[in-house]
Formats: sequence, C-alpha cells, structure tokens
Amino acid sequence: MTTRKMYSRRGVALLAALLFLAVFCALSVGFLSLSSANTQIARNHSLGNGAFTSAQSGYEVVRYLMDGIQIYGTHPAGTVYEVYQQLQSRISSYGMSCIQAGYDLSTDTISVSNVPLAASGKSFNFTISGDDADSNLFHTTVTGTNGDISRRISVNYQLATRGHTVFDFGIATKGPLLMSGQTSVTAANIAVESDVFIDAVTTGDTFSISNQALVQGNVHIVNPYASYTIGTKSSVGGATGEEAEDHVYLGADPVDFPTANPQYFQKFATGPIIDNTNVNDYSVLENAVIAAGTNPTFASDMVIKGVLYVEQPNTVKFSAKTTVQGIIAADSQAGVIDTANSLQFTGQVVCEDVSTLEGSQFDAIRGETGTFLMAPGFFADFTGQANVINGVMAVGGIRFTGDAGGTINGSIINYSPMPVTLQGQSELLFNRSGTSQNPAGFVPVMTVSIDQSSYSEI
Repeated sequence: MTTRKMYSRRGVALLAALLFLAVFCALSVGFLSLSSANTQIARNHSLGNGAFTSAQSGYEVVRYLMDGIQIYGTHPAGTVYEVYQQLQSRISSYGMSCIQAGYDLSTDTISVSNVPLAASGKSFNFTISGDDADSNLFHTTVTGTNGDISRRISVNYQLATRGHTVFDFGIATKGPLLMSGQTSVTAANIAVESDVFIDAVTTGDTFSISNQALVQGNVHIVNPYASYTIGTKSSVGGATGEEAEDHVYLGADPVDFPTANPQYFQKFATGPIIDNTNVNDYSVLENAVIAAGTNPTFASDMVIKGVLYVEQPNTVKFSAKTTVQGIIAADSQAGVIDTANSLQFTGQVVCEDVSTLEGSQFDAIRGETGTFLMAPGFFADFTGQANVINGVMAVGGIRFTGDAGGTINGSIINYSPMPVTLQGQSELLFNRSGTSQNPAGFVPVMTVSIDQSSYSEI
C-alpha cells in the first residue's frame, strides 16, 4: 500500500498578487514622476523662450535708441554720460514713457530696469557701460525676463568718426554763388570734384553765371523755389543753354556744415605777437599772432610758417608775394558778420604743405593737415594768382577777381550769407582726391554704430 504526502500552497497567490501590486505601484510612481518632470521641462522651455524673445525685444529697442547718436569732438570726457543725455532726449521725443533711464556716476554706467512688454508678464532691462581701455567702445547687456527665467544678450557699440558730407563738394556756401567773365570752377580728376552746394536765403539769384563762365560739375540748391540765372554762353555740367539747367538741382537734401574752430590753432601760436609797434620788423612769421586792431599791410614779400593766428577785429592785407607753409587761422565765429574782419591777398600766393615744415618749433603743428584758411567770420579777398592751395578754406564770404585762383586741394566752405564771387578770369581747379574727411580745425562728429560681430547670447 503506497502512502502519498500532501504539501500545503496556501498564501502563494496572495504573495504573488502583492508582488505584482508593488511593481505596478512603483511603475505608476515612476511614470507620474516622469510626467511631472516633462511638464516642468516644458514649462521651463516655454519660459526660457519667452525670456529670450524679451531679451531680443530689448536688444532691438536699444539698437533703435543708440543708432546714429552723435558726439562732437575727439575722445571727449564723459562720453557715456553724453550718450545717456541723448538717450534721455530720444526716449522723451519718441514718447517711450515706460522706459526710465538712470546714470551711475561711480560706475559710469547707464541702466534701464523692468521695461514691461504689454500684459504678458515679460520684461527686459539693459545696461550700457564704457570700456576702460577704449573710450570709443560701449558694452551693452540686455536681460529678458519671463516668470523666474531670464536670458541675456550682449553686444558692443562703436564710436567712430564720421566724415562731413559737405566736403563732397568743391564749393559749399550759405550765400549765393556769383560768376561772371571767363571764370571757371573745374575738377582735376573727375567732374564731381567741382560740384557746388548752395544753402542760401536770399531775395535775388541763388546762383548766377554769365558771359563765358563755367562750372564743370553740377549745382545743388537746397531751396526748391530758388531763382537762378544761366547766361547763353555759360556752361554748367558740360552743357550750355537750356540743357545747362538740367545740371542745376533744386530741392537738394541739406548737409551739415561742420563747426569751424579757429581757436583750436591758438595753442600753436607760440611765436612773436605782431602789433603796431613791430609790424614792419618781420619778413618771416613763425607761429605768430597778429594782435587785435593792428590792421597791418604787409607790402613786401612775406613767408608764413606754422600757424598765423589773427585776432579780431582785424583787416590784414598782403600786397606782395605771400608764401604760406602752414595754416592761417582768424579768431571768429561762423555766421557772425563783421565788416572790420577781412583777409586780403593782392599779390601771388604760394603754398607748401604744413607737413613739410622743418624744425622742432613746428613739431606740434606738422600733423595738422587738410586746412589752409580757417576764418569762418572773415571775408577773404584774392586778387593775385596762387599755385596750389593745400587744404580747405573756411570763410565768411570770399571773392576771386582778376587772374586769382589756382588748384585747391580741398573745398571752399562759406559760412556767411555773403556771396562767393568769381570775376574776371579767375580759375579754381579742385583736386579733392585723397584729401582728409576731417581737416584740422573742424570739430569732428563721432557717430555710434553697432558692432554686429560682438553679438553674444549668454
């Protein structure tokens, strides 16, 4: 007889069920945690994108406000503060009441905080600071915020010298241009060098050319209703008669006349002071000053080296040959007309470039090139011939008569409503090839522009 043992399996099913329950619970918790993490990641990603677009909005606002800001002078002190002042002016004029700019003198930093973007809850702020090593460099950081997430964009702005467009013309005048006889305004290389710009307010002709006078280039007149006269034998832009009128453009865009600063040259005038007691003692003037009220007439040949600084009032006359190896500067202000102020050249004028000066007394002035005459409030009168005038002439009215004229390596800038007059057989040949955009004595204009290569997303 066989005996069979029986084993009890009670509770096994329960243990298996509990095991599976534990596993499924763990999986459920894991999936729940994963789902929550994904939700948080999606939220952070959305907030991050919103913060970045806020930073981009701030970046565009800064670029809009900074673009084209102009600062006068080279490497001026307090440049960041000047930018701040212009930013304030632009913010006000553009009606951006939501933007409040501040300036911290201790850190030399401009800051704008918490600029809201509509009702989105997003905002941006930015800072602008200078560079200790480069006064022409500004560091800008824009921070965009969305919720508790922020993103930053940094970019630099450069301050660079802008060339004055007035030097794109052979003659630029705030008074009429009057030409008669066989006078001419021509170019040494291409016709555009002899272009004329006129921004004058006058009751008569703004431009008058008669007899056999000619202008090789075009004539640009700001006043769209200006009157002008072209003689039947006169030539403008290579054309005569009615076709010459096609080269006279009314309603031309205005251009800025740069600030002429003759006082800039006073520091170089370290030589003798010429007055009524010693006016006949010198045949060579080196870095000299002509005292106010002297009104000298130099009847013999004169040589001017370095700077000749003329105080006002003064009527200075050179009646013999005058050799100028330097710059003539007359203390005056553009737009202020005084008939007691004039410079008269009745003899031949011979010019040599200031860079050719020899001697340690000229070390400071030797690099001040591009200007021959800086006298924005003096009337200049030329009746003698000139070989080459090495630089720009800034005057308060000017006249060439007889055989006066010559090659001008630069432009004639007339700051006065008094006319630019050419009579007789005066010939002006403009050679502006390779001339400096900012001749000595003209206050440079520094313009702010973005440096796209410095763009960085932080």
